[in-house]
Amino acid sequence: MICQAYVEGVSTRRVDDLVRSMGIDGMTKSQVSKLAKNLDVKVAEFRNRPLDEGSYT
Repeated sequence: MICQAYVEGVSTRRVDDLVRSMGIDGMTKSQVSKLAKNLDVKVAEFRNRPLDEGSYT
């Protein structure tokens, strides 16, 4: 849910509200930022993968 919210451009304050609505104590802006950085790396890896190997040939 947090990754999807990030992709959709939801603010860190709103992400905290969403997490709280799910019964989790909440997330700091730093925690959301760390998750976003991790997601950025995964997206970059996917976008830069070779397309001449595997099931994408």
